[in-house]
Amino acid sequence: MSVRAIQSDSGSRIVVEVTGKSDYAIARLRDRNEIVLRVAATGANPNIAAPIIVHNDAPRRPAPPIARPVAFAPAENPHPVSLAPPIAPVPVASNEDNRQPGRFLVMIDPGHGGYDPGTESSAGVTEKDLALQIAMRLKTALEARGIRAELTRSTDVFISLAERTRIANSAGADLFVSVHLNSSPNTDTTGIEVYYLNNTTDRATIRLARMENSGVDGYGAQDASNLNYILTDLRQNYKASEAASLARLIDAQTVADLDAGLGLNVNALGAKMGPFYVLVGAHMPAVLVECGFMSNAAEATRLQSPQYQDVLARATATAVADYFDADVAAGNL
Repeated sequence: MSVRAIQSDSGSRIVVEVTGKSDYAIARLRDRNEIVLRVAATGANPNIAAPIIVHNDAPRRPAPPIARPVAFAPAENPHPVSLAPPIAPVPVASNEDNRQPGRFLVMIDPGHGGYDPGTESSAGVTEKDLALQIAMRLKTALEARGIRAELTRSTDVFISLAERTRIANSAGADLFVSVHLNSSPNTDTTGIEVYYLNNTTDRATIRLARMENSGVDGYGAQDASNLNYILTDLRQNYKASEAASLARLIDAQTVADLDAGLGLNVNALGAKMGPFYVLVGAHMPAVLVECGFMSNAAEATRLQSPQYQDVLARATATAVADYFDADVAAGNL
C-alpha cells in the first residue's frame, strides 16, 4: 500500500493505492477534527470499522474465566415494572420530516412481548422481560448523552414485527435498535452478536432468524424465494453500510466495556448479516442486538443483573453516540 498527498489550486487530495482486494473503513471524527482510514486485506478484519471510534477510558485488565465471574444477583422481580401505558398503533404512513436537525432520535425496540415470550432460560425467565429491562436502561443511557430515545413498547404488550418499524418511520427516527436475547442448542455458547438486514447462507443465523421471525404475523410461513426477493429489492435503497458500521461499533464497545468494567471475558461474536423481518421496512439504519444467550445458565443469570444490564446499556449508548459523532463509511476496493 502507498499513500501520497496532492496539492493543487482546486484543493488537496490524499491518494491511497492498494494491491489486491481490500476492505476499508473511513471516518470523520468531529470532536477531534480528524479523518481516520483503516485498510485490510478482504476478509482479514470483519470489524474493520469498529476500532476507529470505539473507546474505553477504563484500563483493560486480565479477565478471569467465565467459570469465576463477578457474583451477579438477579433482579428481585424479573418482570419489568410498567412505566407507561401501552403504545397505541401508529398509522402506516411514514413521516421522516419529523426528524429534528441536531437532535438525533433512536427508536429502541424491546423484542417480543405479550403472548409472544421469545426464548426462555432454564429458570423460566423470558426474553420479552429481559429485553424490556435492557431497552429501558438503554433509553436512560442515551438520554443522559443528549440523544432522544423512544420505545416501541414500554409494557408487556404484543406488537407485530411490521408495526415496530412503522412506529420508527412515523416518528422520523434516525436509528432503529431492536433488543433481543439469544438461544442455542449448545448450552456452552455465550456472547454478544449484532445483526443488520441482508441475506445470508450461514446456518446458525438462518436458524436464529427463523426463531425470531416464526409464529408472528404469519412470517414463519414466508418461503425462501419471497424472502430473497424482499431482501434483493431492499439492497437497492437500504442503508446497509451505515447499519453494518453501527452493528460493528455496538459489538466491539459492549464487549470492551463488559470486559473492562466487570472483569469478564465476553465472547465478541461479531456483526453479521441476517434476514430478520423486524428490520424490514425501516427507513433508517437498523440493527438487532442479541445481548446474550438465555440457553447458557451462567450468562442468563448475568443478563438478569441490574449491574450487567447497566454496563451493557451504557456501552450500547456510547457506540450510538460515537456513531452520530463520526461520519463512517466502510466498503471494498
